[in-house]
Amino acid sequence: MLEGASDLTFREIVGLPSIPLQLILYFLVFLAFNFFYISFPVHAAIGLDWSLSEVGLFFSVMGVLMVLVQGPVLKRMAVVWSERTLIAGGSLALAVSFLFFMSEDTTHIYAGTVLLACGNGLMWPSLTAVISKATDPRHQGAVQGLASSVGAVASIVGLLAGGLLYGVLESRVFVLSFAITLLAVVMSFSVRTQETDPLS
Repeated sequence: MLEGASDLTFREIVGLPSIPLQLILYFLVFLAFNFFYISFPVHAAIGLDWSLSEVGLFFSVMGVLMVLVQGPVLKRMAVVWSERTLIAGGSLALAVSFLFFMSEDTTHIYAGTVLLACGNGLMWPSLTAVISKATDPRHQGAVQGLASSVGAVASIVGLLAGGLLYGVLESRVFVLSFAITLLAVVMSFSVRTQETDPLS
């Protein structure tokens, strides 16, 4: 007969080692990305005068790049680099990518898309993996559930606030995404994993 895991309270989950930091990283990255996600289509239509098809092509390219990075690219990188390194490096690439979207040059914008796909594709699965390993296997569901809730809250806040902020800051809202993600980069160096970092 299988013994089920006892339910963890919110206080017990956030009391687990390194979990609060990882949840904060979850929140910050979701927040920054959703500032971009809600603002860029408006910026493309108003600031860049892109057509609907150009906006659709942009997000299609982004989607394909993310699939490629999270598939074969991440698989090869994970052999060489630790999860902590992938989180820090991916977050840095993601942060820098937001600055490219302030440009009116299409080449620069697509260069930013490549950086965004690489950063998100390397960082996000690695952060999820670290959270899944941060507690007893019996409690992983509770921890992942709370992380998903934190991400959902950040998405809601990011979409609402991002739209309002674009009306005030216009393309400068991407600097805010950069700053928030850069904060996540700094915090990511404190992330503890259950593996040995090959670079340390």
